Amino acid sequence: GNPSLGNFDIYTVDLDDTLFYNEYAMEVFPDYIIDICNFTGLHPAQVKNLIYSEHYRRLSLGIYTAFDWEDIIYSVAKRLNVEKSWNLEELQEKYYTPGNIFLLNGAIEFLKAIDGKAIAATNGFSKYQLKSLTKLNVKQYFKRVLSPDITHYTKGNIKFYSDYADLNRIHVGDDYFFDVEIPLQSGSSTLWVYGSGKFPLGGFEILPSAMAPDINSAIRLLGNH
Repeated sequence: GNPSLGNFDIYTVDLDDTLFYNEYAMEVFPDYIIDICNFTGLHPAQVKNLIYSEHYRRLSLGIYTAFDWEDIIYSVAKRLNVEKSWNLEELQEKYYTPGNIFLLNGAIEFLKAIDGKAIAATNGFSKYQLKSLTKLNVKQYFKRVLSPDITHYTKGNIKFYSDYADLNRIHVGDDYFFDVEIPLQSGSSTLWVYGSGKFPLGGFEILPSAMAPDINSAIRLLGNH
């Protein structure tokens, strides 16, 4: 059987595809694309290509603003001489609808089981994830949200976890690189929720401390709560 995972001081928990689904996890809302296309005459695929290229450029340089989608949009718009601004809160109200963003089965029960010890650990900037957690009515289960705009690192850097380096902790998430490999290197135990299919690019360099197909199945690994 799996080890009991109920005795950690802190549970750092990934959000997208671990606790909830968000159609716009990459916050490239349709309005951005439509408006830039209307302004420039470019095809949507061309505009998306420019946006994602800028994301990957920043990511390859290890810059934490790789996940500031709003900043990426504005930098691409500026490069194309598009004079336009967008209201982020209005876009979030428009697109964070129950069909686009919803909790995965077992998410609430998992959070209740670790209540008081959960810290959100996400590559999503807090301007996005705090809104997501509020919309889903689960913000109250988290002591804190760790995100690149707060730590100034992405989850691809062990320094992302430096505030908690000395604590007995476990990280829970679905992406092998971000949620298993890096947390293990940072000194954390890991619970890999592997059902979303974000597997390692090469072989399995290091194995997670425990595994479950989804967050619902992970609840029983916490032992008797």
